[in-house]
Amino acid sequence: MAKRRVPPPALHAEVAKRRRVKPSSPAPDARVPLLDVPLKGLTEVSMSMEGGRLRVDANVGVRGLGRRRSEGLIPATRLTERDVVDLGEKELEGAVPAGVPTSFVPRKARPTHRLPDGKGTDVDRGGTIFDTDDRYLFDDTSFPWRTTGKVRTEGQWGSGTTIGPRLVLTASHVINWTGGDEGGVSWVTFTPGYFDGSGPWGEIAATHVIYWIQAPGTLSDEQTAFDYAILVMSDRIGDVVGYPGYRTYDERWNDESYWQYIGYPGELASGERPAFQGEGVVSSVGDHSTSGQTGYVMGHFNEFTPGQSGGITWGWWGEELWPRVVGVGSTIGSTAVQTPSGTTTGDNEYGGGPALSALIGWARANFA
Repeated sequence: MAKRRVPPPALHAEVAKRRRVKPSSPAPDARVPLLDVPLKGLTEVSMSMEGGRLRVDANVGVRGLGRRRSEGLIPATRLTERDVVDLGEKELEGAVPAGVPTSFVPRKARPTHRLPDGKGTDVDRGGTIFDTDDRYLFDDTSFPWRTTGKVRTEGQWGSGTTIGPRLVLTASHVINWTGGDEGGVSWVTFTPGYFDGSGPWGEIAATHVIYWIQAPGTLSDEQTAFDYAILVMSDRIGDVVGYPGYRTYDERWNDESYWQYIGYPGELASGERPAFQGEGVVSSVGDHSTSGQTGYVMGHFNEFTPGQSGGITWGWWGEELWPRVVGVGSTIGSTAVQTPSGTTTGDNEYGGGPALSALIGWARANFA
């Protein structure tokens, strides 16, 4: 059977002109975790509310609270070819939560990112920012911008996005892999809508991690092609904030400004505010295989700096009110990647491809 040819998404310039879509129904109540700390050994806890603030007090003694977030390791599942044999390559839809408007570009934060005088053109900071820096910091809790947030783990952090009712998509190399190839992870959390130290829906703990490879901090092209992981969360946060869909990238979409990218760059507001870039272009695609799956290295010259790893690039199709993810932010200033169209030097790279589709599809099927 011939593979159905999917049309390209709308150009970002067209998407940016779309008017905000009002919600068609009111928002239901939602429960989110505001506080999650270990209570072992505490003898007295009290709560009070005053001036619109909730305060929790406890007698902790000179040793304070226990610093471990959980007992033992979070389990991690490495997928194999057998796990996804019946999945095929699926297109996965997104979900807009009730009572939430959809905006096609996010509202700028005040103040937002500004380049220093004289630094506005022909900027190339070590192969991460090319020509002008077109990112801006945003502060927007409409859909889909509320789906993105900060991922924190032991000793490091990155970006992430909901990709199902209980699922968050991030880069594999953002995870601090401490349990060996068949082990687990000490702790991982996700804060959707993270802005200046907190998010409107609290910080949610992951209970499981699903992946193809445990990617290191410095990646080869083969590792970049599979540099993504799914976090299974303790709460159904995707029902509250919504989630985007997914579509496998097609190299026929190269060299056109379709894409939007979101992440938490460390050099802008110290990673405390999310950044947006539109008019994104994927310049090249390279195929790599592992576990019977094909992953893509998607080379690009869009702005990408540390902290944005794990953030997603997505586009908008037709009249859909959710975008579709095509890649995950991975590497910065790659030295070279061989592609069908030639060699790129010094590009930034997303990971994606059919293997990302299979990972998301398996996670949605098994952790609904």
